[in-house]
Amino acid sequence: MPITEADARQSGQAASPPAGALRIGGHGPRRRRLWLIALGALGVTCVVVAGVLAGTYQPLGFGGQWGGSFPGLPAGVGLSAVNTSGDSNGDIYVPPQRGVFTFLESVQNSGPVTVTIEAVTALRPDQTGATSWPLTPAGQALYLHADGLRSAGGRPVADLSLRPGQTIVVGIPVRFSGACYVTNGWTGLSVFYVKERFAIFTHWVSIPLGTPLIFHEPESGGAGMVCPAR
Repeated sequence: MPITEADARQSGQAASPPAGALRIGGHGPRRRRLWLIALGALGVTCVVVAGVLAGTYQPLGFGGQWGGSFPGLPAGVGLSAVNTSGDSNGDIYVPPQRGVFTFLESVQNSGPVTVTIEAVTALRPDQTGATSWPLTPAGQALYLHADGLRSAGGRPVADLSLRPGQTIVVGIPVRFSGACYVTNGWTGLSVFYVKERFAIFTHWVSIPLGTPLIFHEPESGGAGMVCPAR
């Protein structure tokens, strides 16, 4: 005689669940907690990774334009191209002078999102005051859009939002840190510095000059020094 479901229950044997039935075990709440912990850990990891990427995100680079005068800023006296043999761009020689001179460079945002430029300077961020040799700032950096060099003057670059693919030209006014110079001593400048902000992060990046600047080592004065007239 076949054993029916009733016979199986009466004999203490559990009947098998129907095919396709969902069996909910006693560990459901524990499994849900484990899933929540795993999802929380994954979320924290994503936030940390995103923060690291944002903190190191550096889409700014050389924009392909440099040299010449910047509208509304002093151009300096006697700047000229030197060391131009072969295919080299050479250098821009800046003769000793007491006045302000400006060098023109460009910045491009090659990334997929907008970044904010907070400052542009010829000096490293740690170069201030007495440590700012061989150049010192001589006013705030100004910018124009890449096709705006015929305008009357630029605008302060601080807090400029630079869109993806956008290029600006910047005029950076400086002066020599000493009024005199060493006749047989040479130094130069090959990069400028941009402070960028992305999300909640800010950091400084260095961008190469289109053509490096070279000049005599400036000094405050003394024996053997040459001091140009005012």
